[in-house]
Amino acid sequence: MKKKLIPAAIMGTLTATLLACAPTGTNKDKPVIFYNRQPSQNNVVNKDVMNHTANTYYAGFDAVGGGTTQGQMIVDYIKAHAAEMDRNGDGTIGYVLAIGQNSHNDSAARTIGVRKALGTGETAVDTTSTKKGSITVGEKTYQIEELAAKEMRDEAGPWSSTNAGNTMDTWINQFGDRIDLVVSNNDGMAEGMISKYGTGVVIPTFGYDANMTTLELIKKGGSMKGTISQNHHAQVLTCLQLVRNMIDGLTGEEVYTSGFTKADKWGNQIKSANVAWNADDRSMLAENGIITKDNVEAAIADTLDAGITKKATGDPIKVLWTVYSSTDNFLNQSFIPTLKKYAPYYNVDLSKIVYGDGTQESSITNNFTGLENYDAYVINMVETTSGPIYQELLDA
Repeated sequence: MKKKLIPAAIMGTLTATLLACAPTGTNKDKPVIFYNRQPSQNNVVNKDVMNHTANTYYAGFDAVGGGTTQGQMIVDYIKAHAAEMDRNGDGTIGYVLAIGQNSHNDSAARTIGVRKALGTGETAVDTTSTKKGSITVGEKTYQIEELAAKEMRDEAGPWSSTNAGNTMDTWINQFGDRIDLVVSNNDGMAEGMISKYGTGVVIPTFGYDANMTTLELIKKGGSMKGTISQNHHAQVLTCLQLVRNMIDGLTGEEVYTSGFTKADKWGNQIKSANVAWNADDRSMLAENGIITKDNVEAAIADTLDAGITKKATGDPIKVLWTVYSSTDNFLNQSFIPTLKKYAPYYNVDLSKIVYGDGTQESSITNNFTGLENYDAYVINMVETTSGPIYQELLDA
């Protein structure tokens, strides 16, 4: 049989087409999304990591704004309930503060936000603040005093609800009815502390994350008075949308506008919360929301985003997804279950989710393997300082 030769011009076009359709670049050139824990050093964003490639982004929430919002929620509550809060009638609202992780920039933002709002300082460390604030209610001025603050860390890692409960035992024995208010960097630690108050004892307590168990406590009444929603729906959707956009071939501002400020090619657009682009550190940040007894029913309903109704088609996107700890309340009660609901709309394959132990980065990196088999990587680190480790693994 006589063979037909393909003209050089056609061959050149065919080759270019095949190359365009084939997987391109190294692993580091694929979409890399850090979420919930932003690469940082001493609570300052690590821009070397965030600017390593054009396909690297951070998806999270407005940490500074969230800290400010939590602080304002607490101030508003004190103004409405100061007289009944002052358990021993000494004219001072004494509070204790559960800190999640000193080295975590989100934890730091929450600690600073609360202290600034209460007038007791502007530091993020777990050293008890000696500065006193004040809040005037009607004709009476109440002093605000931070009785104690502590990073809640144990052998299982930071953000420990168990350590928070044990510490609360100590604080109750030490301060007694001088404790008028309990503030926590997250809901899990707040729940651990509430469990130690004793039958019939109500101490206004405020958390952060809007975990479902916490929402139920707010609905029930009692000590849990409020929490801050990170808008887990918007955070999940931001991760998925960024990956989808880059896999669809979008670049530049189209990556962080398509599906956010306008519908994407599939007809979806995030409606559950405003998500703002920050070019300085390549982050997409969801706004926070206050949840109290006044709106807790809507939060418990946890309805899916009304703007996500269409399903992407084609080959599934294989994503290697990591979670820093299998016991983290927010990630495992809210984020991951929500992720599994939305992934089908973006045609994302979640067959490999790597869970860490919350203490050792190696608990994730030892399973951060077979990278060439994935189209994208969505990373939640054990330590916020570990960004360069993942950068090196992807470069290799």
